[in-house]
Amino acid sequence: MVPVVATPAFWSELEARIARFDLLKHPFYEAWSCGQLTHDDLREYAESYYPHVAAFPTYLSAFHSRLDDGELRRSVLRNLAEEEIQGRTHSELWLDFAEGMGGVRDRAQQRAAVPEVAELVQSFRNLAATANVVECLAAFFAYESQVPRIAETKWNGLEQHYGADAKTGAYFRLHRTADVKHAGVWRELLSAELERNPDAAEAALISAERAAAALWHALDGIERERRSRN
Repeated sequence: MVPVVATPAFWSELEARIARFDLLKHPFYEAWSCGQLTHDDLREYAESYYPHVAAFPTYLSAFHSRLDDGELRRSVLRNLAEEEIQGRTHSELWLDFAEGMGGVRDRAQQRAAVPEVAELVQSFRNLAATANVVECLAAFFAYESQVPRIAETKWNGLEQHYGADAKTGAYFRLHRTADVKHAGVWRELLSAELERNPDAAEAALISAERAAAALWHALDGIERERRSRN
């Protein structure tokens, strides 16, 4: 079999695998979009999902620490700086969302993750610490390429159905555009790596699909908890 490099066919296949776990089609986000969640549901979600939001910079840091000097390492660092240094940290913006839904910042920070979210955090930590470059880049692309349209949909729902103010929705308003840039960078970096190592194309596809599946599974846990309360 001739390796599939970063051609239009490769990207079509990658995006198709991610689309199998299109998060906007998950029942929890569909309910969000339709205004079927309660403020309590959103507060519980904000607190339950916080461990992944807070841990995301550590995934980048672990990946960055393993890279040789060069543009790839600096690109990862720039992403990390935008998460942690430039403006308010993204985790603080998320806590604003939790607070706006009636949550308590300290409780969100101290609360144990639901099992599926804990599995998501562990899977990304393992990936960032041990996977090869192509697998890491593909997984980060699978995550951040979905974020802009999800953030847009979430903010629209918060504003239209749940009376959220600008501070409560700031995390999502920011990510409508911030992760367009990030996804573009991951795409460029992955393309460059596959030009050097075309035999890694299948590993990239598998890694992206696994990351997308892990994100979907985390929402399964959020939805399970919601249904158990209702």
